[in-house]
Amino acid sequence: MKYTVLRPHQGDKWYGEGAAREARETEVQHLVDRGVLAKAEPAPRNKAVKAPRTKSAT
Repeated sequence: MKYTVLRPHQGDKWYGEGAAREARETEVQHLVDRGVLAKAEPAPRNKAVKAPRTKSAT
């Protein structure tokens, strides 16, 4: 699972604020509980982008 670092900390390496971190949920649950990590939100989909039109549709 992907997480966003809210506060700098040292895990298997140094993680600065705003960095992305991938880890198992059970291994970092204590960091989530203490507000060091937050689950990364998926990028919002752009609903304004339409599917390309095909030749048969024109």
